Amino acid sequence: MEAYEMVDSFVSKTVFETLQRLRGGVVLTESAITKGLPCVDSPTPIVLGLSSYLTFVFLGLIVIKSLDLKPRSKEPAILNLFVIFHNFVCFALSLYMCVGIVRQAILNRYSLWGNAYNPKEVQMGHLLYIFYMSKYIEFMDTVIMILKRNTRQITVLHVYHHASISFIWWIIAYHAPGGEAYFSAALNSGVHVLMYLYYLLAATLGKNEKARRKYLWWGKYLTQLQMFQFVLNMIQAYYDIKNNSPYPQFLIQILFYYMISLLALFGNFYVHKYVSAPAKPAKIKSKKAE
Repeated sequence: MEAYEMVDSFVSKTVFETLQRLRGGVVLTESAITKGLPCVDSPTPIVLGLSSYLTFVFLGLIVIKSLDLKPRSKEPAILNLFVIFHNFVCFALSLYMCVGIVRQAILNRYSLWGNAYNPKEVQMGHLLYIFYMSKYIEFMDTVIMILKRNTRQITVLHVYHHASISFIWWIIAYHAPGGEAYFSAALNSGVHVLMYLYYLLAATLGKNEKARRKYLWWGKYLTQLQMFQFVLNMIQAYYDIKNNSPYPQFLIQILFYYMISLLALFGNFYVHKYVSAPAKPAKIKSKKAE
């Protein structure tokens, strides 16, 4: 405990002082809604979680490449069951968060954009806290890719998105879990309902190419939906900046520039995978001469 307290003191001091040195001097105050909840009062849990995540990914890639391990032709049954379980949990959790956040927004009479954080909106704050905590669970997406030796999917985009979004949501959960943050959380949860349903189907269908073509044809459109999500968030942030919305402006600015980075990275991924990727040659069936 003493060692953790020393680490916690160092990390907390570093994070809060770094934020204060940013342009405008960001000073975070604790939200009464989330104060005392696990992994919120201090940035140390998310910093240690991120450090562990990045270390595991880095070492995993080194081991796979150094030993020249190929993707598994068939995953062990226990790994496949774990993948199905993980994707089902994420699918169900995303659905719960999306419905719950939208419901609270309606009950609290939110407008689409321009909503202030209200520390009396406890239920909304708790839902956004759950959304923040779900980012720890989503680290498992990359762990699964390492276990499957599927290094092709572990891109800069994938790791950057998982790492950065978790820290941003710690700031929101700590400082202002409500108000304008509802839109990003509801929208992202809605997209994740479809994304984890896609992953769940993929894990269930396995290597059955015929079934995958029949049920997973919509992967391209899922990427388009993710990009559309970023466009909506960027428009929201621009609206809030132009109208000086009552939600903390430094979080709005983070949202704006973060969405630009994600849109650029996802756009690059989309072009390489669906636009400029060479078409797979058609299989030619040979016929025996009669």
